[in-house]
Amino acid sequence: MILAFEKSWRALLLVPCSVLMTPAQAATFDCNKASSFVEKAICSDSRLTSMDDQLGRLYKEALTESSNSEAVKTEQKAWLSSRNQCKDSDCIMKAYTDRISALSAMTAPAKAGDFTGTYKMKNDGAAGEALIQQTGNDRIKFYINATYRMNTGELSGEIPLLGNAATYVDKEFDCTVSFEFASGSLGLTQNGSCGMGLNVDAGGTYKRVSSAPPDFPKSDD
Repeated sequence: MILAFEKSWRALLLVPCSVLMTPAQAATFDCNKASSFVEKAICSDSRLTSMDDQLGRLYKEALTESSNSEAVKTEQKAWLSSRNQCKDSDCIMKAYTDRISALSAMTAPAKAGDFTGTYKMKNDGAAGEALIQQTGNDRIKFYINATYRMNTGELSGEIPLLGNAATYVDKEFDCTVSFEFASGSLGLTQNGSCGMGLNVDAGGTYKRVSSAPPDFPKSDD
């Protein structure tokens, strides 16, 4: 009986230790070295600790999958600076909720069949519209209309789709246009004039404004 009591007493002593160790192991930073209010709040609240762990995984995925990891790092530093201004747990939780949502959108894989639609871009005097129709044989039909101030250019074609990317090549105009689809957006990179107007470049990040199959302009042929 005495031996059984000793074992039970030792077990009770160990329980608080294991509970205290869990947050320190789960957070993306060492809770034993937590110094600020925000860090201590995260380590003392299991919900915030879990969110910090989730955010850490998403951030690593975003760095790996992004074509501009430096931009992701810059955004993360800005977010950390904003998070560290929080004065209560509700503020910290909202900061994590917003950042997790943003990182989830970055890392969400674009699914096959999700690329069809109308995409638009506007930036510093330049604007563009891209019409995309994904076909059933791993190809996309596209039409791009881009402008720079008073100049306009158009480009169209049908090209193979490899995962979430595609490349258009026109040797006559020494032109290459790379397509990279993400969740709700399309990144275009243009190399060469591609027969567009003066200073017209279709490159940029386009946001999908409609997922409906687009109406392509009729060919003059």
